[in-house]
Amino acid sequence: MRVHDQRLRFDVTDKPMGLTGSSFITARSIAVLLFVSLSLLILPPFLPPLPPPPVTFLLLPLILMILLIFLAFSPSNEPSLAVESLYP
Repeated sequence: MRVHDQRLRFDVTDKPMGLTGSSFITARSIAVLLFVSLSLLILPPFLPPLPPPPVTFLLLPLILMILLIFLAFSPSNEPSLAVESLYP
């Protein structure tokens, strides 16, 4: 009778953090965030005020939220997969 060693093995390597090509935060993304932030601060006093949106546009987020809640609590058609323990 053969017994297999089924322990998990993890390879832990140090990855450099910083503004590299593999990082999510780059100089370009920081520049875009600064540009958008400054435009939100500077442009509103110079732009004319907008009229209020129609009522149907105001109901759109409410309708989307109701749809998402309905989908979250509706049962799926997928069969349930029971997971059994390998060890007694």
